[in-house]
Amino acid sequence: MNWLDSDHRYGAVSRAIHWSMATLLILMLGTEWLAELVGMSEREAMALHKSVGLLLLGLLVFRLAWRRVNRGRLEAPEHWKVASRLGHWALYGMMVLIPATGLLAAMGSGHGVEFFGLPLISPGAEIEWLEDATEETHEVTANLLWLLIAGHVVAVLAHQLWLHDRTLKRMA
Repeated sequence: MNWLDSDHRYGAVSRAIHWSMATLLILMLGTEWLAELVGMSEREAMALHKSVGLLLLGLLVFRLAWRRVNRGRLEAPEHWKVASRLGHWALYGMMVLIPATGLLAAMGSGHGVEFFGLPLISPGAEIEWLEDATEETHEVTANLLWLLIAGHVVAVLAHQLWLHDRTLKRMA
């Protein structure tokens, strides 16, 4: 098993991070639906949402550090390089902006933040303007992330079905 990426395939660490984040992002973006499905209270659903968001932020930091270790092993073809970089950095940007605005919204609401029951930010006074501004941004950027994920999936399918360059197999 190769831990590092090779010229032909993503390594075990890159694949594990990618698919873990993909699974958690779907869970995160579908928290409301999941909560209704399993009968969670709104408070339990929000606690899960915040905890998974923080976990995703931690995984993103690790992923970006891992990219530095793995830098340049698998590159997109020259004619796709700009689109590939823009798409990936847009995804990374949203994955930073969404938890940042979520944390600010939680602080503005006065509820505080826990990570799977471990208090990280204590409850405090409500700051209505902060909550309003960041909550709206949080929701808009989450919707943009859905679009970016859809674009990412379409790009993978195009690589697989149209270009036949085995991109999906390299990440599977």
